[in-house]
Amino acid sequence: MKPYLLFYKTLFPSKYQNYLDRAGGNVDMCHETLLHGTFYEEYQVYGFADKSENERRTYLTDAVRDRLCHRVNTRQGERIVANKYLTYCRLQQFYHRKTWLLQDQQTIDMVIAYGQQHGKLVVKPVDNCGGRGVQLLHASDEYSWRTLIEHHRGQLAEECIPQDERMAKWNHSSINTVRINTFNRHGQIKIFTAFLLTGRDGSFVNNGAQGGLFASIDTDNGIIFTDAYDEHGIAHSVHPDSGIPYKGEPIPCWGALVDLSKSMAENIPEMTYIGWDMALTPDGWEPVEANRGEFIAQQITQGRGLRHEFELMCGIR
Repeated sequence: MKPYLLFYKTLFPSKYQNYLDRAGGNVDMCHETLLHGTFYEEYQVYGFADKSENERRTYLTDAVRDRLCHRVNTRQGERIVANKYLTYCRLQQFYHRKTWLLQDQQTIDMVIAYGQQHGKLVVKPVDNCGGRGVQLLHASDEYSWRTLIEHHRGQLAEECIPQDERMAKWNHSSINTVRINTFNRHGQIKIFTAFLLTGRDGSFVNNGAQGGLFASIDTDNGIIFTDAYDEHGIAHSVHPDSGIPYKGEPIPCWGALVDLSKSMAENIPEMTYIGWDMALTPDGWEPVEANRGEFIAQQITQGRGLRHEFELMCGIR
């Protein structure tokens, strides 16, 4: 056992046992977490049990990504991207949908009136990720719009994004989006990776954490070059509900998406790296939100680690 692990096990036996229990008794998984901060889910979906130490260190785990991002992004930039409303305020010129922070009574009354007129709204926490807390609100006989909106005070309310049929074909119940990653180094903006996120039938959100599927996109031409995978590492050559294939399918208006992503990155110069979730409407691409972006999708679909490429983009390697 490595000295650090022996030290930890000796001084904190109950904590060590807790980590081991959470790993299902898998000593290697437990040690990977204690030494490198690798989540148990990452250990499993990346197949670390069958990989050497050198192979494991090529993967961009969440712990590694966080350390690298803290080195290249500013605290102010992190604060903006971590808060959906602050992101909206900074990038308002790129949003073509109504967005409100449900805070003061005047705004709440305005949103209630909008909901009564249009019949539906999206509400989401300002600081959650992975699709957690995102809801599509419909008023019913049981609940009034005022009751619904007041219940979500402090959250973000948005007009629903209309989806272009060319992106809706995989799944009509969710907004199927593209995650595209930009690096802004000294004013030069480059695209790092991109992937498609598609939801499942009946689901409003498309995130992998909520059962969605993802497939990697060639950033040079916008063509999907992998099968789709879920967060358990199961591959799908076609969407399991619609039967629409993934590999070889082009993402519409790819050049416009790249240009828009770069323009938005210019407007948050405090951030070197940003992951953009983008939706295609009949009128063009629309930002859904910005984030620091996990890399589980790209690394599962491509079957390889992206840490070295990420460090090169950061200017660290």
